[in-house]
Amino acid sequence: MKLNLPPAGTLKPNDQHDPLPYYYRPLIGWLYRKRLRMGLDLLPSGGARILEVGVGSGILVPTLSSHFPRYTGTDLVLVDGLQRLVAPSCQTEFLQADLLQKSSLPEASFDVVICLSVLEHIADADGAASALAQTLVKGGTLVAGYPMVNRLMAKLFRTIGFGNIEAHHVTAPATIDRALRRVLRRGARKALPAFAPVSLALYQCAAWIKD
Repeated sequence: MKLNLPPAGTLKPNDQHDPLPYYYRPLIGWLYRKRLRMGLDLLPSGGARILEVGVGSGILVPTLSSHFPRYTGTDLVLVDGLQRLVAPSCQTEFLQADLLQKSSLPEASFDVVICLSVLEHIADADGAASALAQTLVKGGTLVAGYPMVNRLMAKLFRTIGFGNIEAHHVTAPATIDRALRRVLRRGARKALPAFAPVSLALYQCAAWIKD
């Protein structure tokens, strides 16, 4: 699935920590866009209903809504203007929702769920994994992506002007991976660099199937 990146200046950040500006910068922008493409590459070709957890500025809304007939986007904070990013033929709903709050998301309602750069922000990895699994229909697919969380990554973030990332990235990939394995079966995986193990990938995405 090809990334349909909105033109620079089209989107609004949903909070002061939104990484939106980095997607359009030279060099580092390639890395930020690469992580989105990794997730898009793992989306199944079938399925009508997709849920995006962590809409943020809406950077994926044009792409996802043009490939799925029904799109639901959620976040803790929703910015104005998300609806104008939606493809004309797509039935769309935006919900202000907390992944860990029970009943905030419909259960067994989605063929596909995509959740990129969200789970590293959540301390309760098991609770987040269970909530994501509950939104899927049987046979549905979750595509989850998350970065390395350690001192090296904190230094890399500081070099691009994003300080104190430790206050936001609180859960390591190995912990997220274990939590998802308890409730879903892992399918294909992509990592940066390619073939890096869970603990050494700068960023990784994996497809998780609900049997």
